[in-house]
Amino acid sequence: MKRLFILFQTVVLILLSLNNTSFADRKYFARSYLSYTLPQRAMELEIWNTMRIGKTEGYYYRMQPSFEIEYGATDRLTTSLYMNFDQRTVADNSYSSSPLAFTSSSIELRYRLTNPDEFFVDPALYFEFSYGGDELEYEPKIILSKRFGDIVTAININAEIERKVIESEHESKFELTAGVAYDLSNNIAIGLEFRNHRNYSDIFKEKQNQATFLGPTFNIQTEELYFTINFLKQVGGSPSTKDNLDLDGHENFEIRTILGINL
Repeated sequence: MKRLFILFQTVVLILLSLNNTSFADRKYFARSYLSYTLPQRAMELEIWNTMRIGKTEGYYYRMQPSFEIEYGATDRLTTSLYMNFDQRTVADNSYSSSPLAFTSSSIELRYRLTNPDEFFVDPALYFEFSYGGDELEYEPKIILSKRFGDIVTAININAEIERKVIESEHESKFELTAGVAYDLSNNIAIGLEFRNHRNYSDIFKEKQNQATFLGPTFNIQTEELYFTINFLKQVGGSPSTKDNLDLDGHENFEIRTILGINL
């Protein structure tokens, strides 16, 4: 199924990659949002897939696909509905394999505060609420981005609180992401992305672990679709489990793809 999913993305990309018109909400990055929003009444389908690979011991592969419908409620407000899935394949370690299954649904609101280039930085606010039966998640985010000619930059500051309904317990996370991309043409961009992720007990009570990732990003876009792929390698983490990396709370490698289709 994993191979079919990747093949589907590749086939659609090839069939529709011969046009030059840009998306208003083009995803230059796989880890950071830009402040751009969809035009009013515009709609997109996005297919996300995040792959997490490598723990301290044995074999570990986790795939997290998501299917999203985005809608421009106004020129400044983009709304989204996600359907989230999860699968794990592991061997020779303490983790458990699990088949591909639906885990949660999410509602996202993204509001652009200013017009592009109105100030020295283009800000936006983001909020996501997820429900998975026995878990609730709240995720606010500050989005800062700026274009300098052919160079696009972004910084996202993100917090996440998870509430386990049955146990009445909380977990929390903090994430800082950043990216810089360069337009090789109207259709193709390359870039570099940074991610630092931290897990906390309760509501930011005590830090449990943290990891920093770095890696390249590639984006191609047409009138009908865009495709973004990002590869991240953990370059440092704590507490260290192997080679100054945290491979208990995080993985060694992360790959994310986003396929957006204009509806």
